[in-house]
Amino acid sequence: MKLRTNTLFSLGLAAGLAALTFWLERTVSAPTGTASTARARVPEFVVDGITATALDKGGRAESRLTAQRMLYYPDEEITEVVEPRLTQFPEKGPPLRVSAERGTVNREGDEVRLYGKVVVLRDPNGDRPPLRMDTTYLQVFPKTEQARTPEPVLITEGSSKLTGVGMEYDNAKRVLELKARVSGTYEPKEASGTAKR
Repeated sequence: MKLRTNTLFSLGLAAGLAALTFWLERTVSAPTGTASTARARVPEFVVDGITATALDKGGRAESRLTAQRMLYYPDEEITEVVEPRLTQFPEKGPPLRVSAERGTVNREGDEVRLYGKVVVLRDPNGDRPPLRMDTTYLQVFPKTEQARTPEPVLITEGSSKLTGVGMEYDNAKRVLELKARVSGTYEPKEASGTAKR
């Protein structure tokens, strides 16, 4: 089932996740080094209590990333974060928040994987209620502005709900596709001056 995202899923999901990738990759500059096949999986460095804020040219906060811990594994060239929390502050519209139990980003920064309780939340905006997406795993490709998961997904906007198994999101085309077992309920907004029966 394909949906135009301006009707239901206008999250700007890839923009927020691209910022997450940016900070995961650049908060600490990881050295190149050579891989050692004999070593156990031990991080080269660990950073606790990360908070990183990206500012625009005028000094306005564009995004903020916090994480309990960041670990860099040189053998795998992977950066791992524990409990990442990203808040995106667009110039127009409400904040977008992305959270997960943990996440990884590859050295090139072109693939991010979020694990555990993955939540994407858009705050209310005018007469639009908050929008929330829940899943257990999300794979994001910031350079191509795409995200996907084979796992069940729940999207909630106000009283309306949409569920499915497997999702692909293309921010460039602004299309969300749920792959299987799609179902949902739509609660239209009440017209002003009328009461719901």
